[in-house]
Amino acid sequence: MSEFDTRIPTIEKPEINHLNRQIPPLAHTPMYNWHKFWSRKTWNVVSEFIKTYSKEGEIVFDPFAGSGVVGMEALKNKRRAIICDLLPIATEIARLTIRPVSENELYKAFKRVESKVKEKILNLYKTKCRKCGREIPLTCSFWKNHKMVDIRYECCPHCGDRREKDTPPTKEDLGLITSLEKKKIKEWYPKNPFYYSDGTPFMKKEKYDSLDELFTKRNLQALAWLMNAIEEEPSKELRDFLKIGFTSIVHLCGRLLAAGRPGYRPFSGVGWNQQSYWYAPDHLESNVWEKFDNAINGKQGLVAAKIESNKYFWNVQFGKNWEEVLNGKADVYIHTGSSLELMEEMPKSEIDYIFTDPPYDSSIQYGELAYLWVAWLKKDKGYLDYLISNEVIHNEKQHKDFGVYHGLLTRSFRDMFEVLKPGRYLTVTFHNPTFKVRNATIRAGVFAGFEFQKIHHQELARTSAKSLLQPFGSAQGDFYLRFYRPKFDESVSKPEEIDEKRFDKIVVETTVGLLADRAEETPYTQIINFIDPVLAKNGYFSSLETGLDVKKVLEKHFDKEFILVDSKIGGATGKLWWLKEPRKHIKYDIPLSERVEETVYRELLSKGKVTFTQVWDAISTKFPNSLTSDSSKIMDALVQYARKVPGGYWMLKPEYYARESQHNEVLALLAEVGKGLGFKIWVGKKEQSEYADGLIGHKKLSEYVDAKLDSITNAENKKTIQGIDLLWIKGNKIVSSFEIEFSTSMTSGLVRGSNIDSAVSKYLVIPEEREEQFRRKQKSPMFAERFEQDNWNLLFFDSIRHLYKKLKSKQITLESIINKKGPTAMRHDQKNNEQMNLF
Repeated sequence: MSEFDTRIPTIEKPEINHLNRQIPPLAHTPMYNWHKFWSRKTWNVVSEFIKTYSKEGEIVFDPFAGSGVVGMEALKNKRRAIICDLLPIATEIARLTIRPVSENELYKAFKRVESKVKEKILNLYKTKCRKCGREIPLTCSFWKNHKMVDIRYECCPHCGDRREKDTPPTKEDLGLITSLEKKKIKEWYPKNPFYYSDGTPFMKKEKYDSLDELFTKRNLQALAWLMNAIEEEPSKELRDFLKIGFTSIVHLCGRLLAAGRPGYRPFSGVGWNQQSYWYAPDHLESNVWEKFDNAINGKQGLVAAKIESNKYFWNVQFGKNWEEVLNGKADVYIHTGSSLELMEEMPKSEIDYIFTDPPYDSSIQYGELAYLWVAWLKKDKGYLDYLISNEVIHNEKQHKDFGVYHGLLTRSFRDMFEVLKPGRYLTVTFHNPTFKVRNATIRAGVFAGFEFQKIHHQELARTSAKSLLQPFGSAQGDFYLRFYRPKFDESVSKPEEIDEKRFDKIVVETTVGLLADRAEETPYTQIINFIDPVLAKNGYFSSLETGLDVKKVLEKHFDKEFILVDSKIGGATGKLWWLKEPRKHIKYDIPLSERVEETVYRELLSKGKVTFTQVWDAISTKFPNSLTSDSSKIMDALVQYARKVPGGYWMLKPEYYARESQHNEVLALLAEVGKGLGFKIWVGKKEQSEYADGLIGHKKLSEYVDAKLDSITNAENKKTIQGIDLLWIKGNKIVSSFEIEFSTSMTSGLVRGSNIDSAVSKYLVIPEEREEQFRRKQKSPMFAERFEQDNWNLLFFDSIRHLYKKLKSKQITLESIINKKGPTAMRHDQKNNEQMNLF
């Protein structure tokens, strides 16, 4: 055990099967997707944490709730929930996602709005089909430097014509814009400036000075008409749903919608993917009515969301205050306001589990960015002053530097400590690439009284090959910090401070250990994903500002302990990290990628068909923590062994079923060749109880064994070489060694063969379709070195099957068929094996 595994004090904890593996993220469904919100956590990952650290009927608390995923998952899993957020748009999204409503009544309310403004709004976007000349509404227009330069429509309802690009506006199109610019908008719309009350501009303000400047005149008029019609809905409940449907698309109807590269999403652009009120010189102008219609009735729209959420929340009782949840009179209480103020009111030690995602430094300015939605909902009275007083954020424009932010964060941890029951857990999740911010977060938790236990890394989605191959990238995915509130009779020792020397030692030893465990070249992002939790567990700096940096340490030790290896993942090329002297450190010789491949194959074989998520789950269970493979490696293995079938499933390729039976057939053929050449035969212990079929008929493999290994002089570790598939032996020496790998790890065969003198000829025998896999492995320095130094050669299944008679009669030698594949016609044809005239 490393010295770095002993820093966290051991105290008695409740017996919990902690989450120590990655949870395959599932796609967000309409219930989670219908309204944009930043940093929304993957629902099924949140669900797993809630099920692990709380019981049915207990109370889950989220003081920084965002759009309410924690509250939703708590309710779905039969817990009660108290959730809080400073932003009224966040709590409105959460409330209306949970609040049951008749989908039919919601649709009828939409139709009432439609009858009032649809035609009026569509007339703003009228153009003529370039093919049939009929009048139609455009889907969007393309603007460059405040001028409309292109119009686009998905499908003319009269002739089916489609225009994605290169459709300049006509004089009529431009005239419509000119006439609109001259008209005054009579209906209400927000004109709020992007400035605080003291005149300081927003941190996320760029070129635009006020909300109305985010929109073209045409879209501003359409939005004003639409909101005015929504306000006329007589039912307050339905009006609230329609208004939140409005805010779900308002940012997509403004100049924030960048056009993107040519040919990319020609009708929707790239979305509001910049976390600011950014200025996009090239932007799309969307058809407001079509966006609103889709927001309510589309596949990811509000009606679809309510059909889904009503199934879970039809009988949920909303509380008027937190007391009703604590007293069991309500299932959920949603608080709009400061979590610090809320936690001051709440009684001590009443919450069973806290899961939260607080703001991290200045990464996302939630309060400023939500202003667009808040203003359209008319919930902006006093909003900006309330942000200044209460938002936990680093924002110099709010006069909050990092020290102020950290002070607010520390207070929130103290308050969470007070409301959480002793002996229970807090999970804090974040995505921030800087160690400084993570360190500050952990410090805040520890000095509030929590015992910090673990950082759990969770990949969000399939990582891009390009990011994996950056020699110095950034941390990928989310991190989940686990804190424990000790019982009153338990004490927690504070971790030691880390000085520069110890920091250097931890980084180097941890990286060496990681590479040795994985036994393969590794992306930098995965190294720091593993190092950061180790650093955090082993101490906290006395200052929040620190020059200590993982990248600098690794750079310093480059070409000492570490080297960079050229690699290719997908279509991208780049560098991966590796040990300069791997033999010094490697404990487990099978590379992680091969262990993953074998697990994928076994899952396919045992279950018949699997989803990607099921395979990822099996991998993360078998290889937790540092050994969890990135999803791209899992997908590569699936593509290697399986084929896609309808329903999102993967099934083993037919050729692998064929090759499984051919493993013993090829082994028997080589045994026959060896006997014909006058050698004694040894068959691996496992295979001796099995039978071979095919070209040699039906024969038990143990019948070939006429050699003993006791007197062998040119090999060591007899127990290991007993497991080698096939040995040709003359006297007391092994003459040739064969490892026949139809699907499993090639490296494991090389490891067993390393126990035999390097002068002995060794043969790796694989199916022809695994050649590309073999060539990829040869690019690994460790595999290539072992293959060459231990005198290995490559043989193919069908080459041996095809030339068996000539090999046995000594017309040709094994050396003559090295690296030569057999006839294509022989592959995967099991029906005619018995009839093939190969003898």
